Order: sequence, then structure tokens, then C-alpha cells
Amino acid sequence: MKKHTFYTLLTFSVLFSACQTMLFEDDVDKNPEATTGVKTMYFRMTGINMDDISEITSAESGTKAASGEKDVSDNLLMGIYDMDGNIVDSITYQHKDDTTIIYGTFSRTLRYGKYKILALGWNGTQKCQVHQLDSITFSEKWVPNTFLCLQNIIVSENYSDTRTLSLKRCVAKFKLTLKDEYIPEGIGSFCVSFSKSGNTLNSETRHCNHICEYQRTLHVNEKLKSPITITSYCFLPQDSTGVDITVNVLDQEGMIMESKTFTGVPMKINYSTNYSGKFFPYSSESGGVTFENDFDGEIFHEF
Repeated sequence: MKKHTFYTLLTFSVLFSACQTMLFEDDVDKNPEATTGVKTMYFRMTGINMDDISEITSAESGTKAASGEKDVSDNLLMGIYDMDGNIVDSITYQHKDDTTIIYGTFSRTLRYGKYKILALGWNGTQKCQVHQLDSITFSEKWVPNTFLCLQNIIVSENYSDTRTLSLKRCVAKFKLTLKDEYIPEGIGSFCVSFSKSGNTLNSETRHCNHICEYQRTLHVNEKLKSPITITSYCFLPQDSTGVDITVNVLDQEGMIMESKTFTGVPMKINYSTNYSGKFFPYSSESGGVTFENDFDGEIFHEF
């Protein structure tokens, strides 16, 4: 009888311990202690190094038009949402040149519960506009090199007050290299137009919800020399079968000097699609390919 009682108590103890573990790991809403109280949470962002953000380069002098080359993204934001996607507090923005902050670190005091944490990093002077978790746009309507993290967390007495948010690239990159031997004078800008892609991001899928046409204009401030590399980005729909891209070379007055359209360009999120070759009809330079090591893979095409 005593032996039976001992094993009964032992079995009950093991089951009780297991229930406590499941209660902690499974659902914080079932834990009475986790539904009351507040806690200051600390967030640190990683993965925001961006070493490929110059959008137009020339062999003449390493020209970088539009945004300059930097070690990290220019801008970060963090937003906190409930599990239904409703914002809990205002979105916090940071700029890398702000000397009053530790760039990439955020803190918030939150009530116990479950939350979605949105973190974004991007380059340039555009303002990021978060309408909803499935509708993120930029003020100038073109897509910068963008990094994203959407992470679910639990805030309670039993969970750590420190979280690391690992941002990953959520754009597809189109890199065009003009390898013409002769580059005409008087180039004022390059205009890259996208269709069958999008400029609105759904943070929950890393894709765009609908496709649209938009363009990115890159201004030239000095004489260019071959080879010239032009870089642009887009968000992709989930069922992407290829993107149509038109590149116009404009003179100082905005008139088209030369134009090429590439149809069905194969693109993937966090992949660099590299096109290279002769762009101007009077060039004798042959085509070639280049490599971008920081992306997941490469897609090449000669024209």
C-alpha cells in the first residue's frame, strides 16, 4: 500500500511538472499570472548591413547618384501590434545619423500578452508609410533596398525582456550593366519602369498584394564611362512568372536617347537578376556577366 501511494504521488508530480511546462510554452493566455502586469522590453535589430545600395555606378570615378554608399541602412522603424494586426502604440522611426540614440535598439513598456513586432530597414530619404501590416508603401512610390522582420513575442514574467529582431531582405533586385565601349555624352538620367511587380509590401507574406506599374529615375551628375551599372528593386507577387522592365536613357532635357524593354525577367525575393551587354546600337562591346555574393543566388541574362 505504501509502495502504491509512493508511485501515485510520483506520477502526479511528473504530470504536474509537465503541465506547468506546457502552460508556459503553449499558451500564455491560460496562465493567470501572464494576463496582468507590465514589463519593459528591449529590442535589438540585426541584419541591417547593406553594402550594395549605390544605384548607379560608372568606371570613370565610381559615381554614385541618388543615395550614397553606406555601411548600414539609413532608416529603421519598429511597430508593435496585437495578434489581430491592430497597432498597440505609435511607430518609432530611427535615422542612422541621429547621435542621441543607439541605432538599431528600441525599448517599450508593454502589458503582459502576445504581440506582433514589425521591424523595417531601408535606404534613402523616402518616408515609409505603414497603413496596415499588409500594406506598406514609400512616399516616392518606388522601392528601395528593404529589409523586414515580423516576429511574434510573448510578454510575461517568465519570458526574457530582450529580443533580437533579424531583418531579411524582402525585395528582388534588377542589376543592369551597360558594357558599351562608347557611352554618348549628355546623359541626364536613367528611368527604370517596372510592371508585373509591385511597390506595396505585405509584411506577413513578404510579397505585394497586387501588381502595378511604377518607375525609378536615377539622375546623372557627371560624365559616365563604361561599364555603367544601374540597380533597382521591386516587390514580387506570390505567383510571379516574370517582370517586364523598360530602361530609358534620357538627355538633360528629358528626351529619350535610347530605350530597351526586357520582358519576362526572372526574379525572386533576395535574388539579384543581372542583365549585361550592349545597350547603345553603335557600340561594339560584347556582353558579359557579374556576380553579387551577398544575395541568395544569381539569375543571368545577356541581351
